[in-house]
Formats: sequence, C-alpha cells, structure tokens
Amino acid sequence: MKRIIKLSLIISSLFLLFGLSITVNAADDLQGSTFYKKVKHPENQQTSGEALNLMMKPGQQQKVTVEVFNLSDKEITVESKLSGARTNGNGGLEYGPTKLKKDKSMKYDLPDLVKIPSSVKVPAKGKSDLVLDITMPETKFDGIVTGGVQLMEKDKSVKTKDEKGATIENKIAFLFGVTLQMTDEKITPDFKLNSVKAGLQNYRNAIFIDISNPKSMIAKDMVLNTEITEKGKKEVLYQKKKTDVSMAPNSIMSFPVSLDGDKMKAGDYTANVVLKGYDKEWKWTKNFSITKEEADRFNQQDPYLVQERGLNWKMVALIVSGVLLVVILIVIILKVTKNKKKVKSSKKKTSKRK
Repeated sequence: MKRIIKLSLIISSLFLLFGLSITVNAADDLQGSTFYKKVKHPENQQTSGEALNLMMKPGQQQKVTVEVFNLSDKEITVESKLSGARTNGNGGLEYGPTKLKKDKSMKYDLPDLVKIPSSVKVPAKGKSDLVLDITMPETKFDGIVTGGVQLMEKDKSVKTKDEKGATIENKIAFLFGVTLQMTDEKITPDFKLNSVKAGLQNYRNAIFIDISNPKSMIAKDMVLNTEITEKGKKEVLYQKKKTDVSMAPNSIMSFPVSLDGDKMKAGDYTANVVLKGYDKEWKWTKNFSITKEEADRFNQQDPYLVQERGLNWKMVALIVSGVLLVVILIVIILKVTKNKKKVKSSKKKTSKRK
C-alpha cells in the first residue's frame, strides 16, 4: 500500500486499541478525502469510541449501520473490505487487509460471522448506509472474534511529492474495528513456538521465529527476546529484543531476527526464545538447520550482499588480460605499419637519387 494508506491504518489501529472515538469535521478535507463515516452503535455496544464492540447471543442475527457521507459535488463509490485481525512481524495488530497468517486454532474469523457489500454508492453532498450483517454461531464460545472494516473511495488518489520532488500517487483508507463476543469469561493466555527458519526481511537475510497465540484474546504489553547460536555452542551470533509486543486472537507472529548484513551460512543452529507477559515466562529452545541451497538462494536475493560481494576478480582479471592483449596487438600492428611506411619511404628516396 501507499504511504497515506499505511499512515491511516496505523492511526486507526491506535484508535481501536485505546477505544477512542474519531471525530470528523465535515468542513475538513480529510487530507484529500471526499467522504467520512459514522458508525451507529446499537444497544449492545460494550465500549465507548467508534469501534464496534458487541455482546451477542448464540445464533443471534443483527444488522449494524455505518453512515457514509459524501462531501463532494458528484456521486462517489466507496469500496469496503472486511478483514480478521492478524499479528505482524513487529508484534503489532493489523486490522486491515493483509496476507498475514491465522493460527490453526481459529474457529471463527470475522468474515465468517459478518457480511458487508463490496461497495456503496453515495450521492453528491448526501449519505448512504453501509450495513453490516452479523450472524453469530449457534454454539457458545468464550473470548472474542475481531477485525476491521476498511473504506476507500474507488479510483480516488491524492498526489503528493517526495523529498526529491517526484510525484507520488497515494490512496486514502479509513478503518474501524469490529469485535464480537458472547461472554465476559476471562481467557488465560498461552503461546506456542511453531518453527524457526531462514528467510528474507525486506530483502535482507534473517531468521524467522513463528509464535502462535492460540487463545481468542488480544495479548498485550509483552516482551520478546531471541538469541541465535550455533548448535551446541554458547556464543550468541544474533539477538533481537522487542518490547510492547501484542498479538491478535488465534494468530501467528513471524518475528524476524536480522543477520545484520551478514552472509547466510549453511549449518545447524539453535534459537533460544523467551516471551514475557502476564507475570509469566514462556521459554523455548529450538534447533534448526540452514541448507546450502537455502543459504545460496537467500544470499543471491540480498541486494546488499550483491553490492558487498563487489567485483568478480577472476572475471576482472580475464577482462583486463583481454584488454591488454588487444592493446598489445594494436601497438604491434601500429609499429609494423609504421615500419612498413618507413621502408616504402626509404625505397622511394633511393629510386629518386638514381
């Protein structure tokens, strides 16, 4: 996504987390947006703020209206996307569209329980209703099902310039959270280490620690520390610590530990992982291997390593040798040609004297 989308989603996510309301002034252009929205809370709303947080019963069906207001002088189409909450690699919550993974423990994802239209047309200077159609499972469950609804005007972008003066086309999205629950039962947190494997983070070599939150709760305010060593050795090769880690319900966090620009090497390694939170510690020790094929593949895909590897000196030597050979040949040819000219000139002078 473009910069403003990311910024909007981050800001909206903060509102989701802290239960604050987003107040919109219709006279404001909303950073170039032509619309804004207002969520109409039903009586079973559990919290203050714009995000929906509904207490519902098994099998209950309910419709919730979101009013979409058009500030422009022409009809617009606002597209909507519904997504279940996930956990990103930085230990943050993602409520918008994403390819991040859910955990196999997830029984219900938000799109399983809520249906929305893909878009809504809003008349000029008017409003339309976007209706969320909610159907809860017949079987009672503890915990929450959560995610978000993203709204974006179709074919609408805002052009800005970067530091170098280049034009950037941005799209603006608005996001609000949706949380559904049936009980107030307190959930006991638990976490699992799934796997440790080599990969690339932003095209740089890294080791990924996959941790699951198998519980239907948002886990917050945790600290994660990871150390990578060679198998059977104590020396720490790579380490990463992250505070303020959060995890969405029934989701997987793929936590990257950077190799700090080092070339990936095949071998056997050990990951020592400690997750602290809720007055508890979860400790894991996981052995893993990096094959030569994996190391070669990731090293070749790391553009910084390609730059650091620099020139192929064997190839340089061959090229230089070839150039020198050509130069030598040219010099020889020029000398031979010059000598021939001298000989011819000498013969002409001799013949004239005669």
